[in-house]
Amino acid sequence: MLEGELWLPEAADAVPGVVIAHPHPQRGGSTQNNVVAALGEGLSTAGIAWLRFNFRGVGASEGRYGDGVDERLDVLGALAFLAEQPGIAADRIGLAGYSFGARVCLSAIGEAPQVRGLLCVAPPLREPLEPASIACPYLVLVGDRDGNAADGVERYAACLPDPDRLQVVPGTDHFWWGFESVLADAAGQFFAKVLVSPPLTLTLSPEGRGDS
Repeated sequence: MLEGELWLPEAADAVPGVVIAHPHPQRGGSTQNNVVAALGEGLSTAGIAWLRFNFRGVGASEGRYGDGVDERLDVLGALAFLAEQPGIAADRIGLAGYSFGARVCLSAIGEAPQVRGLLCVAPPLREPLEPASIACPYLVLVGDRDGNAADGVERYAACLPDPDRLQVVPGTDHFWWGFESVLADAAGQFFAKVLVSPPLTLTLSPEGRGDS
C-alpha cells in the first residue's frame, strides 16, 4: 500500500487528473516537497484533479527503496488508481514528476499509453532518450543554474527526442526555492492544453513560452 493524497475540484462532470511523483526518497523527497506542492497548486487553479503519493518506503508507504526500478511500478499503480476514482475522466490522465520522480516517470511512460501529457521538472538526463519513448505531448523544465545542466543547456536538451520541448528558467537551481509560482503556472497551463482543451500539439517559442 502506498500513502497518497487526492484532490478533486468541485465539478458536475468528470475532470482530468494528474499523478505527481516526488524527488529522491533517500534525499528527503516526499509529497511535502515544495516543487510537488507547487505543481499541485497550479493544477488546482486550472480545475484539474491531482494525486500525489509517497514512493515505497517513504512516510506511511509500505516497502523499501527500489533504486528507481521498483518505483516505476509505484507510478503505474498510482495512474491506475487515479483513473478508477469517481469524478475522474479516465481518458484524460496526465503525469508529472520532479528530479528522481521525473526520471521514474520517463521510465514508466512507455507502459502507460493512457497518459495524455507528461511534465518533467529537472529530470537527471544523462543519455539520449529513444525518439519513440514518449508518445504523448510533454514539457521539460530546468533551471539555468541546475547542476543537471552543468555541461550546457544544449547538451542537456539533446537528450530529449525533441529538444524544443525544454523550457529553461533563468535564475533558479535544482531546488526551485522562490520559483514555485513559475512551476505552478507552467503546470496549470500545460495540462490545461493537453487535458482540458481538445488535443493540441505543444510548441515552444525561442524564449521557452508555450504556444499552440
